[in-house]
Amino acid sequence: MKKNTILFAIAIITLFSCNRNEFIIDVSDIDVDLEIYRFDEQLFTIDPDEIYYEIPKIQSTYGEFFDIYNIDIIGVGMPEQKEYYENLSEFFYYCDQIGLYSEIAETFPPNNSTFEAKLADAFKHYKYYFPDKQIPAIITCVSGFNLSVFTGYGFIGISLDKYLGTNYEGYKEMFENYMTRRMHKEMIPVDVMKAWSMAEFQFNDSINTVMTNSIYEGRIQYFLDAMLPETADTLKWGYTQIQWGWANKYEKNIWNYMVSDKVVFSNETMQIKTYTGEAPFTTPFQNNSAPRAGSFIGYKIVQDYMKNNPDITLKDLMNERDYMKIYNNSYYKP
Repeated sequence: MKKNTILFAIAIITLFSCNRNEFIIDVSDIDVDLEIYRFDEQLFTIDPDEIYYEIPKIQSTYGEFFDIYNIDIIGVGMPEQKEYYENLSEFFYYCDQIGLYSEIAETFPPNNSTFEAKLADAFKHYKYYFPDKQIPAIITCVSGFNLSVFTGYGFIGISLDKYLGTNYEGYKEMFENYMTRRMHKEMIPVDVMKAWSMAEFQFNDSINTVMTNSIYEGRIQYFLDAMLPETADTLKWGYTQIQWGWANKYEKNIWNYMVSDKVVFSNETMQIKTYTGEAPFTTPFQNNSAPRAGSFIGYKIVQDYMKNNPDITLKDLMNERDYMKIYNNSYYKP
């Protein structure tokens, strides 16, 4: 068998939803006060004549979010800098030229957060499993097609311009197809819960290998199962139906190849990216393979770990920093 040339037949299977019994729980009595702030609306509806008066008020209201947004997300600097208002005006002009905010306002009408109910339900599950954890505020914004979701202390920022629908004309020249098919509003709860889990349960990089990264990513996906038990697996993974079928059908082949090619314990950055990074497919396999094949293996390892260690709770799992302990105690054998 040649490297980079593994030929797999593709089995087309029906769309799966994750409805495993252990994740179907009653959260109706859990009270979650989910706060959603439309920063995008506040910023883009400022009267130009009032901008020098309104910006300091917004800055005071949003604190750290305002700082991260201006410096790291849209790169216009801070109001104390003399070029700030000129930079911000250029950003407004760019968004106005392509009708970006009007498209956002149409897709996500003010006072009608279509994703709010699903997010509230997800955070009810989060509160069920992690009762002592903080529920973050949700702040929507316009990033100029930069980050989809970002986090800070006590908040999650959602860039609504990254969720305008797979057929949004502006995406075609900027993003590859495998990216645009996930840029719709149904992906928001998935991306939000994934980003929050990665912020709350960060990677322990003392041992940085394909294996440890795969297990870490698999653990995040297992977390998504618990937070979004009614959401389709294809949505949670960002897979097509065919990719999901491929990953499940050829799990053993993927694992055997990773072992035989001696990549599981590789600490090379490119190898880690190949098996766990976002891409249209996993490059050692066919171009119709599922991306993040290593993460899928890590997910299966985590599933076996939880199945074979029934006393381990989700909280225990997410707080575990020894990823090889998870592997060794999973007794994984596809």
